[in-house]
Amino acid sequence: MNKLSIAVAVTCALFSASGTASFSDPGTDYTNVVADSYVGEQAAEPLNMANMLLCIMKATGAEHFANADYRALVDSAQCEQRQDDSSSQAAASKIAYSEVVVSSKRADNNSPQDVTVWFQDSEEQDGQYIINTTVSAAPGPSSPFGELQFTFKHATGGDKGDLNITVQNGQNVISLINTFQEGGNTIEQAAIVQIDDAQGNSGRGKTQGIDWSQNPPVPLEYKLAYNDNFYFKQVGSSPEVCLSRNNPRENVHSYSLFNLATGALLDIKAGFNIKYISALNGQPQHGFIGEWGLWTEEEHQPGYTPPTTITDDNGVNYTVVTAPGKLVRQTKGQRNLNDGESFEYWTGSSSTTIYWVESAGQFQADNGSGSPDGVDAGITQNTYFWSPLLRQNVNYLGNNSGSHKVAYTTSETVRANDSIFNSGSIGLTCYGSCPQTNISLNDAINWTFTQAYEDPSSTGISYTIDPTDMTLKLSGQPVKLNFARSDLSNDQNFWGTSSGEFVLSSDASSVTSWDDLNGQTLVTYRWEMGVDSWSQLTMLQNQADQSFYEFDKAINFIYTHQTANDRNGESSSDNTQVMLEYHGPGNLHGIPWEQTNGQWDAQFSIADGTEVYTDTNGNRYVVKATGIDKRFLPAAGGATDCTNSGLNLTGASVLSLPTAANIPTISTTWQDKDSLTVADEPRVIHGETQAAANK
Repeated sequence: MNKLSIAVAVTCALFSASGTASFSDPGTDYTNVVADSYVGEQAAEPLNMANMLLCIMKATGAEHFANADYRALVDSAQCEQRQDDSSSQAAASKIAYSEVVVSSKRADNNSPQDVTVWFQDSEEQDGQYIINTTVSAAPGPSSPFGELQFTFKHATGGDKGDLNITVQNGQNVISLINTFQEGGNTIEQAAIVQIDDAQGNSGRGKTQGIDWSQNPPVPLEYKLAYNDNFYFKQVGSSPEVCLSRNNPRENVHSYSLFNLATGALLDIKAGFNIKYISALNGQPQHGFIGEWGLWTEEEHQPGYTPPTTITDDNGVNYTVVTAPGKLVRQTKGQRNLNDGESFEYWTGSSSTTIYWVESAGQFQADNGSGSPDGVDAGITQNTYFWSPLLRQNVNYLGNNSGSHKVAYTTSETVRANDSIFNSGSIGLTCYGSCPQTNISLNDAINWTFTQAYEDPSSTGISYTIDPTDMTLKLSGQPVKLNFARSDLSNDQNFWGTSSGEFVLSSDASSVTSWDDLNGQTLVTYRWEMGVDSWSQLTMLQNQADQSFYEFDKAINFIYTHQTANDRNGESSSDNTQVMLEYHGPGNLHGIPWEQTNGQWDAQFSIADGTEVYTDTNGNRYVVKATGIDKRFLPAAGGATDCTNSGLNLTGASVLSLPTAANIPTISTTWQDKDSLTVADEPRVIHGETQAAANK
């Protein structure tokens, strides 16, 4: 009985959104995937924190263990994306495994299931939360979301909240209160929603959000009511607004790729479980290692040092090699300009939006209203400007027999088993902003860590890199940051840096100008480094044969969007090209998002079954949405459509919002988890039960 499966349904319970799946042959991976679908609405903002914590709860897999104490890993980056729509495509695609300890108890099949979770955020030293959940009734014909109480608190701070889902007088009632500190202010967000029937066809509610544009932030009340066809709302004392529930605009925030011929999921394995001996106590410990670095269960303890030797589940021993940065290969490509495509062009200290106008064969500046001004902007060959669609600077190559193109680059991280290291250590020659060695904190925050500017007309500066440690060196000294994030004070910030252009030393003789470096035939490189694990390179060297383990690489490709393949039938992005990057199931990035009226919307969403990618072996792949944020559009007849359908906000007005006084006290402490007998090895990794569960 999957009691906790309501996690992804709590937000959409307000508006009764549902997911569907239909494509290809029965039984394929493609057909079996059902999209997680919910309605994005400003009135639901108070549910964001609870939505994230419910995602964490679901990812613990507690529904599979009625009576057990165990350890789990939760990808908090995925759950945090559910908290903030803007992060769905805009955030860097990374994995951030956080440790949770779970204690699940249930006396018998007729008793409630009580689950306590201790959650340690992997990226916050004080990100410790305690969650108490009591599931008293499973989803059923009259209560599709079941009945539960979900209470949470910060282990040491004042943040806390409570979510209740109950059945009262035949109605499903959702009540939420969340209070937290923000900028010295105590913020309260709350919601009360009545759902009239099990199908969720009608209901009413009131929520309290926050107007963050005010200083200090002020509460903002929403009243709402809905039926089969319409959603009626009022924000504060503003005029009532009627939205249609039919044919909402769908913003897809996560996709997966599937083989066109077989329907098989294109999976990318980014890492695996590890064991190691702790340097703190000499005892066996567990963790996870992958593309984004190393996680261990003791990494937040004082005096912790990362392990240098680890063992996988098959007993293979590896040496952990961490380089202070990454060597990134840049391969050039070309694409035709699209009529109406926009770019950001910098002139001096300011930028101007320019458009390519195909009929005129020229770039034209914005007229102040989002359209070309009809005047030639004077952009000539070898001009660089920013492409929002490709998320990089591109070079205008000029008119080549009537074809106007821009040059772009595709980037990939170079690893120790790359073919350029077939003969061992290599030489690299740098031009432009070439990095110094052993960079201090002061030099980093003041951006004074490069050599004197090296023009391509010179001989360049010689560096080396050896595959045994993958560390860039200048005269034998490492190019690295000599400080950690913990060395930064509260008013300091440094996320990382990227160098000037490198070429293999064997190619340096062909470089005499920037035109050579930017040419289409020459492969260039950059050295990127930072203080966080995802901006460094983590490698595993097999201790038996000295070979390096190869983590699966992200897949980059250019996608051209067509109106025929638009999920919403929109034509505004026809022939738009974007650079997409696939990191595995649910992680396809690169589609721009735009903020409109305080909400984030995808510029376009791709229809299920659209062919988007062909690999080097000729295998073709189609896309399918796995996460959909639906947005209701204004009703044609305005507020009259809602009132004529029988909707009003009278019932919502008399509802009473919960307050902080309604939050039950959690007596559980952070130290209580230490009294549990919990295996070191995680039973569940983000919802997937591991082999340890069967031991």
